[in-house]
Order: sequence, then structure tokens, then C-alpha cells
Amino acid sequence: MTTEIRNWAVVAAAMEAQGATHSFMYKRAKAIAEGQPDPMPTSFPAAPLSISAA
Repeated sequence: MTTEIRNWAVVAAAMEAQGATHSFMYKRAKAIAEGQPDPMPTSFPAAPLSISAA
């Protein structure tokens, strides 16, 4: 598990603990934490998990 995926897992868990599971940010965090592609549209489609690599 990469640091980025671990960080998204922390975000998803914190949002779940607060019951904030209806936002797009939660859906994004959950998807990335589960190893799925980032559902957020990017201008750099070659980035499989993140938009941080430009």
C-alpha cells in the first residue's frame, strides 16, 4: 500500500466515522483506498491513481 492510498484510506475512515458518506470526496477517497482508479476527471489521463503526477 502506497502512502497516498493509505492517506485516502484515513480520509475515508474519518468521513465514515462522521457519517459523511454522501459526498463526492468520500466516494473518491473510498475508491482510491480500495485500489480502484481515481473517479475524479483529470486533464492527465495517464495518472492511474492520482492527479498529483503532472
